[in-house]
Amino acid sequence: MILIPYPHKLTESSGVFRMSELTQIFLDIGCDYSDFEAALSLRNEIEKASGLKLAITKGRCGKDKEKTIFADGSITLMKTGLKAAGTADVTALSAYTLTVGTGSIIIKGNGSSSLYYGIQTLKQLVRNYACEIPCMDIEDQPTFEARGFYHDVTRGKVPTLDTLKDLADRLSFYKINQLQLYFEHSFAFKKYSEIWTDSDPITAEEILVLDEYCRKRGIELVPSLSVFGHLYHVLLSGTFRHLNEYEVLPDKPFLWTDRMVHYTLDASDPESLAFAKELTDEFIPLFTSDKFNICCDETFDLGLGKNRALLDEIGRGKLYLFFVKSLIDHLKSRKKKVMMWGDTLLKYPQLLGEIPDNVTILNWNYDPEASEDGFRQISEAGLKQYVCPGVQGWNRLINDMDNASKNIRSLTDYAVKYSALGILNTDWGDFGHINLLAGSIPGAIYGAALSWNAGRPDHPTDEEISILEYGDKTGSLAGLIRQLSRQPIIEWNTIVLWYYTMCGYDTGIYGKFYTHARELMLNHDECKIRAAYDRIKEIEASISLLHQSVFDDRKQDVSEFLVAADGLALFQALLLVIKKKFLGQSSTGLIFSPDELAVKLEYWFSRYKSAWRARNKESELFRIKDVLMGICRLLRER
Repeated sequence: MILIPYPHKLTESSGVFRMSELTQIFLDIGCDYSDFEAALSLRNEIEKASGLKLAITKGRCGKDKEKTIFADGSITLMKTGLKAAGTADVTALSAYTLTVGTGSIIIKGNGSSSLYYGIQTLKQLVRNYACEIPCMDIEDQPTFEARGFYHDVTRGKVPTLDTLKDLADRLSFYKINQLQLYFEHSFAFKKYSEIWTDSDPITAEEILVLDEYCRKRGIELVPSLSVFGHLYHVLLSGTFRHLNEYEVLPDKPFLWTDRMVHYTLDASDPESLAFAKELTDEFIPLFTSDKFNICCDETFDLGLGKNRALLDEIGRGKLYLFFVKSLIDHLKSRKKKVMMWGDTLLKYPQLLGEIPDNVTILNWNYDPEASEDGFRQISEAGLKQYVCPGVQGWNRLINDMDNASKNIRSLTDYAVKYSALGILNTDWGDFGHINLLAGSIPGAIYGAALSWNAGRPDHPTDEEISILEYGDKTGSLAGLIRQLSRQPIIEWNTIVLWYYTMCGYDTGIYGKFYTHARELMLNHDECKIRAAYDRIKEIEASISLLHQSVFDDRKQDVSEFLVAADGLALFQALLLVIKKKFLGQSSTGLIFSPDELAVKLEYWFSRYKSAWRARNKESELFRIKDVLMGICRLLRER
């Protein structure tokens, strides 16, 4: 039996419940339209698995001497609200029971969300057993109140509304109850087309639709907007460049490295605060959530330009706090519970006591061997926190599944130890968001499983994810992706840094990373590079064999895995060319000549474009094209 997340208490018994064309899905009188939609999704799952299309009806479960009587032969959905009344345990509000007897299936939840969770468990049982469900009793509730997924829609890739809806469906199937989308410039602010014009932004209407779609699936769509640092497009615009911390901005081409480490608002300028407030005020009405994530992370430039004298007088921490507390006060005046990233605060622990105790700190650490120190500090300061691991897809073409698993597992342990409110599993898109969505799904599922049931750190396995998520009866797909992620010797971000260096661009602090990467490239053994190429192609062939056998609605995922594998192989071939043609090393043989490799990269990018466009707006695909075509020009130079 494969269930993700695995219930806290499951007791099997003898017998099975057999569905037939006479079986009904029976909604108790207390159920509403959201519950009806959940019942429809259950019926669709049953129909896909068994061919049976069950009728849905509604009525009142009768009482006989205080005993509830359920419709015989039915699947009954019922909201009780009893256990939640007056409870101090907020996770109990998400509790449900699922009872499978030979004559009926009964799901009880305290409310629509908890009933929805029970329905997801039954849908998973249907994927396991089709129309003959073994008898069992399940009593279940989550370890953490908040179980979230954080998805980057700013650093190059802007998903379509259909993609975001599909993401919500997939997350809710594993009982995720919070989704945050990371915005800098990629929202269509009414007055500021200058900021978003080249990014195909998400519109207000799309957020309104998505918010409602998520609510019906037990997901809170929480607004997340960068309003302090990471404002590249804002602070390079003609209208707002005067709000930059730096008085003079160098004239340079667009670089992903530059976008990542600069462009912080002038914290002492009242106009900066007014601008940030205006952005949040336009965002707030689009979301039903009572929360707002103001981000405020990685304000690298703070105090290094216009505010140098103020920094010398009061210190960077105080300067940071001045701006942040003003934002917090504004959001509180709008009746919002404020969230913010914790990285800057942890650099100035003496200031933690000045953060209002109703602010939730989003405490991230993406190291697979992450220390618990930062989580302990926030806990000891008496602040609420979410623990934030990552699915490790940024900078890469395919997610690093080993490091993602380690990171999620260790941070979940810290979340339990320090009584965090929840887990927010992050999915970033550094260096142009070349990583495709499919690569993040296994990590998202693993994070969902542990945030619901932290007591099973080795669950789910790759085999279980393969079968339940993809319909891969061999159970091998997720394991193949894990093997694929172990092979690359060179990754996308290193290739980009090499290209920028060849073009003579100033990469700032990233220059030292390239210096280290260059030494590694020089020292990489050619035989190992060729072996990595060969192994990637072998794995690609194995993945290709599974394409026809997975669920129809997961074939796009497999296509993305294949595109990623092909690209990874070509990147390894490129490393051999870099070593010989550009670093001047002797070679025992290339996989492809520079001219051949240029052609193959161009054909590969054509496939990549199709994969991108299947789920995303055009957005900043052109930036990846610019880099790849620039590399091809270098390869053809004599």
